Amino acid sequence: MDYWHHNYLVKKKNMAPPPTNWIKINLYGSIINSQTTTGFFIRNNGGHVLLAGANNTVENSINVVESVALWDGLDVVIDRGWGQTLVEGDSKLVIDNVLRTVNSPRSFQQIIQDIWHLSSYAVFIRFQHVFRETNFTADDIANLGHGLSSQVFWELGLPLSVCSPFYFELFGLSCPRGFAL
Repeated sequence: MDYWHHNYLVKKKNMAPPPTNWIKINLYGSIINSQTTTGFFIRNNGGHVLLAGANNTVENSINVVESVALWDGLDVVIDRGWGQTLVEGDSKLVIDNVLRTVNSPRSFQQIIQDIWHLSSYAVFIRFQHVFRETNFTADDIANLGHGLSSQVFWELGLPLSVCSPFYFELFGLSCPRGFAL
């Protein structure tokens, strides 16, 4: 299989809803002019959004911000008692730290430990890295956080401004590396 077809299949798989009886959290951290925000959304195996959230944070490192986004989404899943969970993020460093394949830098070691602790309450959890090009919806949700003064949740749907990237992902449309909506 050539490089293009392999990447297309990987991206298409990453954009897909989770397996039957699973939910999926996609997360993203954003920094604009030193202001940081988190965003995540949770969907079921039918592709329906159960909840989305954004938060304006005071963190200063993208790795910490991405980790906080992961913690925020995971906290909701645990609190609501949702079952088997697939977590997808486009920060390879954060995902690798959660998977314990690399050692956490001191700057976000505590939040990684908090994620490990919170994960122990999950029925079953799996973490995987995805390309940024398959994470547009979480990116747009995080960017909404730049206009917020506190954390906001959207139940059973998404804000209208992020529906386009969601449907782009839901229908498995692919885009090349470096593409932005």
